[in-house]
Order: sequence, then C-alpha cells, then structure tokens
Amino acid sequence: MNAPMPYAEVAVDAPVRGPRTFTYAVPPGMALASGQMVQVSFGPRIADGVVVKLSPSTTIDPIKPVLQADSNGPLLMPHQLELAEWVSDYYLSPLYDALALMLPPGSRGRTLSVVMRPSEEALAHMSDTLRERIAVLFPGRRQQVREEVLRARAGPGTQREVDRLIRQGLLQRHPRWRALHPPGVVQEEPEPFPLGEPPLSPTLAQRAALDAIGPALDSRRHEAFLLHGVTGSGKTEVYLQALARCLESGRKGIVLVPEIGLTPQAVQRVQARFPGQVAVLHSRLSALERRQAWWDVRRGRYPIVIGSRSTLFAPAWPLGLIVIDEEHEWTYKQQEAEPRYHTRAVATRLAQEAGALLLLGSATPDVAVYHRAAIPMTSGRLRLLELPQRLGVDGAGASPLSEVQVVDMRQELRDGQRGIFSRPLQGALAETVARGEQAVLFINRRGESGIVQCRDCGHTLRCTSCDVPLTYHSDIGRLVCHQCNRRRRPLLQCPRCRSGRFRQLGLGTQRVVSELEALLPGAPVLRWDRDAAEEAGQEDGVLERFARGEAQVLVGTQMVAKGLHVPSVTLVGVVLADIGLHLPDFRSSERVFQLLCQVAGRAGRGREPGRAIVQTYRPDHYAVALGARQDYQGFYRQEIAFRRRLGLPPFSRLLRLVYAHRNEAQAEREASRMGRVLRHQQRIWGLGEVAVMGPAPAYPLRVRGRYRWHILLRGPSPRVLLDRVEVGPGWGVDVDPITVL
Repeated sequence: MNAPMPYAEVAVDAPVRGPRTFTYAVPPGMALASGQMVQVSFGPRIADGVVVKLSPSTTIDPIKPVLQADSNGPLLMPHQLELAEWVSDYYLSPLYDALALMLPPGSRGRTLSVVMRPSEEALAHMSDTLRERIAVLFPGRRQQVREEVLRARAGPGTQREVDRLIRQGLLQRHPRWRALHPPGVVQEEPEPFPLGEPPLSPTLAQRAALDAIGPALDSRRHEAFLLHGVTGSGKTEVYLQALARCLESGRKGIVLVPEIGLTPQAVQRVQARFPGQVAVLHSRLSALERRQAWWDVRRGRYPIVIGSRSTLFAPAWPLGLIVIDEEHEWTYKQQEAEPRYHTRAVATRLAQEAGALLLLGSATPDVAVYHRAAIPMTSGRLRLLELPQRLGVDGAGASPLSEVQVVDMRQELRDGQRGIFSRPLQGALAETVARGEQAVLFINRRGESGIVQCRDCGHTLRCTSCDVPLTYHSDIGRLVCHQCNRRRRPLLQCPRCRSGRFRQLGLGTQRVVSELEALLPGAPVLRWDRDAAEEAGQEDGVLERFARGEAQVLVGTQMVAKGLHVPSVTLVGVVLADIGLHLPDFRSSERVFQLLCQVAGRAGRGREPGRAIVQTYRPDHYAVALGARQDYQGFYRQEIAFRRRLGLPPFSRLLRLVYAHRNEAQAEREASRMGRVLRHQQRIWGLGEVAVMGPAPAYPLRVRGRYRWHILLRGPSPRVLLDRVEVGPGWGVDVDPITVL
C-alpha cells in the first residue's frame, strides 16, 4: 500500500513568472492527485491552484495547508501537466496561466472571497478614513461584500490596514468556491455513427503525401510534415483521409483553423466526412455549451475536435494527429494575454509528447517554417510534401491558376483616372456581372475612410485613448478606433481651429461598397469584414448568403482570403495591394505576399477560368509582383536572402520586452533603465552574440490609454541574457514575437 503524500506542489493563480510552484500541506483525510484543482491561502488572499505533484517531505516550515480540494478529482492528465510546464518555462508565463488553458471552461476565477459586516470592535480599530469609505458598503441588513469591492472602495492608501485587520481577525474573511459540476452524460451508450461522405479518389500528388503520412500514423511515432499546396490543390482531402486513418488506429485527432467563424466551409467538410464524431469549439458557444463539449471530448464522445488555437488544449486522448490548416496565419499566436504562445510551437511539443503526427498545411507557408522543411540539415526538420497543381471541380485533374493582371495605379493617375477602380477592373466587373457570375473585391481596411482631417489646419481626429486616427464608419455614423473600439459621434467643429470643414482620406470596405453600387447600379453587393461578421447571424452569415448567390459581388478584408470556396467566383479584384507593405516590421512583405496569393486563389475554383486584377502603386515590389503570380518559390528565394543578410529569423531568434504605463515620461524612463541594465549584463557576461535593440516607442505609441516602449533581443538564444535580468511589473515578455511594431 502506497504511503500518503503529505505535501503538494501547487501552481497558484498569481503573477509569478515561469514554472514556479508553492508547497502546501495536505490535511489528514483529504485525497489529492496531480492535476486536481485546489483552493489555497496565498499571502493575504485565497487563490485557486492546481496540484502539479505530491511530495513525501519538505524543508519549508511553517507550512500552510490546502484549504479545499475539487470534488471532481484530477482534471488534467500527466501529459497536460508536462506540456503546461514547458509552455510556462518557454514563454516565461505563470504556470497557472498555462494550466488554465487546459482546464474545463469556467474554471478560471472560481475563488470568491467575501468580507463580513465589521463588528463594533473592528470599527473601533479602523482609521476614520477607512471607516467612512467602507460604511457605505453595508447598507441596511447587508452582511457581506466581495473582498475586491471592499478593497477598491478602501483605496490604495489603506490596503495595509485592511490586511492588518484581516490578520487580527477583526475583519472576517470567508472564501467561496464556485462549484464546477460537469454536465450530465448525454448518452451512456453512443449509437453507431452514420455514414459520411465517401473519400475522393486521390491524385498522384495527394497519394504521395498520404503514402508518407500513413506509415508514420501506423507506427505511432512522432513525425512532422509541411503540406505545401497551391490554393485549391486538395489539402483538405489529405487532412480528411489522414484523420480517417488516425481514427482507425483508435486514436483522436485535433484540427485547427485560423478563426472558426471565417472557415465554415472547412468545418462543414470535416463534419460531412465524419458525421456525429466532431466536436466544434468556438467563442460563439455559451459557457454551458463549451463546458459540455469539453467534458464530452474528455469522456471520449467525440474522436475529432476542430476549432481555433485554444482547441489544441482540448482533452483528446490518446492523440494521434494534429492538423494546423493555414499554418502561416498570425491568429495562431496569442498576443493579448499570457502565456503568449504560438500554436505551432506548442502543437509540436504536444505531438512529441503524445507520439502523434503533426501536419501543417498552407499555400503560403511561414518563411521560417518552409526553411525548416526545405533545408535537410535544419534542426527540428519538417518533411516537405508538395501539391503543385490546382484541382478541377470534380476533385481530379488539373485546373489552371487565375490569370493575373497587375495594374499600375500611378499610370492610371497620369491618364486622368482618379477613382478607386482602375479601368481594367471596371471593365472586368461589368463583364462578370453581365455574365451572371460572381466577383470578390479585397481591401484590407474596414470603414469608410481611414483618416478624418480638418481641411483648414490639417488636424487629424485621433482616439483619446490610443495614438491612432479614428476611422469613419458610415453604416453606424460613428468614428471608431480600430485599436480599442472606442466610438464617438462625428465632430461638427475641429477641436484645434473650430473649422467645420473636414475631409475623409483613405478608403475602406464601406467606401468600396458605396462606389461599387454607383458603378454597377442594381448589382447586389455584400460586405464581409469584422464589423459585418459581428452583425451577421450565426445561421445566416454573409458567406453563406454569398455562396447561395444572393449577391454578385462580395467586398471584404482579409477575411475573404481565408477558406472561401465559391465555384461561381470568376473575378477577384485587389483594390489596393500596398496596404501594410511599408510598416516598420520585417514580416510586412511576407504578409502582403501571403494575402495576395490567398485572395487571387479565390477565383476560378469552378468550371469557368478565373481572373485576378491587382491594383498597386508599387508594381515593382517583389511581394506584390510575385504574390499576384502566386509564385511562392520566387518569393521565398528573395525573402530568405534578405533575412540571411540581416540576421533575421530563421537565422536568429527574437525576444520582445514591452513596457506600458499611463504616464508617458514614466514609460520612457523605465524603458531606458531596462535598456541600460540589459547592456550592462551583456558586457559583464560577454554575451556579444545577443543584440539589444532599443528601447524605442512601440507602434502605435499609446493603446487603451497606456504608453508603450519596447526592447528587442536578437541572437541565437536571447533568453540567456534575459535570464540574468529581473523583469519587474509592467513588463510584458513576448518570446518569438510575430510583430515587432
């Protein structure tokens, strides 16, 4: 019989960087296991935690006990604990934050601390300031209030007094733990799954890819593949047949897509092939629906899970296959909260732990990823699989790529054409509509106009919280900040010179729609951008309406480039290919190239040939010229040479430090101090291979009222320098950032 383990190493919900745990005593009679949620005392508060491991002894004295254990038992499996520890260490994030990714929906923030009505004795020991501030929190017969509300009312200057009163027992604090009951089992005995759509007969290229993937799946060993195929080349069919082989071996599959709401057709194909076997996880589900889906996957109800990046952490086990479709998309990187992980890197680690196969797919792979696959001696190599030809409508045979015409808008201006549509695009739109076919127009900017400017003094209307111009949205009659979504009515007078004369500069989807309706009166037009996506109903979205033929022209942002497959689309027009091309980010050219390739690939996916017209003021730029031709190899050769010359990824690694503060001077001072500390440690330790770049203001400088400065570390392993520096509060650490703005 195993001896009880009286001590638990607990990851606590607290802002501690890295995979640090805290030791607690297991009270007699309490049964604990690794992966189980607990409630513990942490400093002056009660916090949630997860047991990472149990220990027979400890050198810590005195030691606090675990207060409460989750009655559901362990929620996380051993491989998830190991994965979370790796995520925490690699991305320098709190271990609990990494574990929380894998807990059931609704697990975060379970602990609620309440403070009881102060007794007369407690009131007598309070300062006049604190007594006055919290008196209003207990009107009438109210007996308790949430601790966070009390502390907020007390104010920053009285926090120590509150802590003292709690320690002395004068203020009574009681923890409340929200119950986390798993939903009931929907059906104990699952019925046989209905038959799905039969697989298509693979082409020679698809067969070669499947012949490489199959043995790796059968052997249950970890391997990683990059499936590089032009748009419409049949990558999804390879995914589906690989999934079928995975399921035959008794293992589970995870399919990741960039954004679940933007790729409904890909999701529908997986569900049609495997009816009743697919769990779809996305943000549109209610909290109860998400929790039900999580537990159904955990119980083995669904062998396939599909969704966006967080779906990677679903409890699908034993795991045999991870598919990441459109692996180049920036949405696979978590940027707003810790851990700032990249799905591709975490998926690689998970597949290694599970002995699973990782399958990345893209028509325009990330340059660093393709480099790993193309260079035989590269560490962590991917095996490269190619689908070089677009398929015909029956899934077999070859179909030519769209005929592409690049229009020099500078020449259009010289010829007197000042509208947003060039003469070739106007003619092609008219012909397409007249034939009863469909067209897609792409402009990578929302709204009516990107800038609203005073005609008299030149003042640009900007967000009061962010250092960016406001965009006018004609459909709601508001100026909108695309950073923080703050909205305001259009001004009648310029705040600087009191003039009432404004002009709208730039263009967005709404202006394109209005000018298109004037150009083609009577032709039904739909708009598909983030604003339209939020307004559209889930059951009758814009893409579904366009696919049914309710409109002949679809105007959209980069959302139209992601997985749109409408066979009757014969024309794609890129209204302005240059947006984002000159941003101060070394990946700007790659992103423009990827978007142009993806958009051009939306045309000609049916029986009729496709045509793409790309309007640009930089027809000589290699990203534009090669993107229009969908020439990935040509782009890769130029881009990889550029990065090799400057020592940029994949020939180095980046680590970004960002400091944000509401006071502009404080932000600059702290960034300058950190820059000096980093360079000092660099000299002391002789780490000349790590370059310290900055500090410099981030772009944009101010977001949501906070001024941002950043520092970049570049080298073979920039972590070796950062590990020698204490990173204080206010600093965010982004390992392998996807943007350096």
